[in-house]
Amino acid sequence: MTQDMDFTLVESFFHISPKGADHPYYELPATDFLDQAISHATLVKAGEMVQAIGMQLPASFVGTSFFHLCITNLIFSAQYNRYLDLSLHNLIYQLEKHDDHAHLGFKIKELRWTEVPTDEQERKTFLENAFSSFFNQEINGIVEAVASSANLKSGMIWNQVGTLFLSVVEYIEENIKDQTLVDRFKSDFDVLVGLPAEVFNRKRSPFIHKPRYIDNPWSPPNGKAMIRSACCMYDCRVDGQKCYTCPRMLPEEREERRKLVLAGSV
Repeated sequence: MTQDMDFTLVESFFHISPKGADHPYYELPATDFLDQAISHATLVKAGEMVQAIGMQLPASFVGTSFFHLCITNLIFSAQYNRYLDLSLHNLIYQLEKHDDHAHLGFKIKELRWTEVPTDEQERKTFLENAFSSFFNQEINGIVEAVASSANLKSGMIWNQVGTLFLSVVEYIEENIKDQTLVDRFKSDFDVLVGLPAEVFNRKRSPFIHKPRYIDNPWSPPNGKAMIRSACCMYDCRVDGQKCYTCPRMLPEEREERRKLVLAGSV
């Protein structure tokens, strides 16, 4: 059934597919994150995999991974006019351990979908309803549950959404050669951006974000990098340090890092 749908992109970046991880270190039904004890224990396991020094990093990584499901449906809606069933009860959450890093992802238990209308207005209405239902019934609750099990506020996770999605938009624009597909993806994303904040149980929509750019020393002389909309907590690990695009990094810290990169020391 997967032969006419290519999961390569979402499998490579987000580790979501019907096949799942080759050698999962740990897995559980995605709905188990609604159980605070199970969620906490899973975050501890995820933290051990990345040498976290607290709960901030695993909560950040696990929490934001649920937004990858929405990105997946943006991609498949644009590419195949199919909205996949990525409801939590149809997913197995997987942790995969590698030598120097870890992957978090989902195995789709049963591949099924709803056809997305091609008529512009019908498509907009369909996606508005589909995205609204997905957040109300699936994502909002699970993000709160993950944050709560780590004794953290969910805003730490939600605030990362702005650049997470805009980075995907930029990737699609720069790497997909089919302009019709690119335009459809951006148009579908605009539907998501246009949803009211109430859909996400937030005071303002996390998808409305004005990106800021800085020089990218890994791509001189004209490369640009997008500053994250919020810290991903990657420095909360053994010998951890802030990302170059961290909004918490001071200008003098970033300049020192830039010089080290250009000198070939990083």
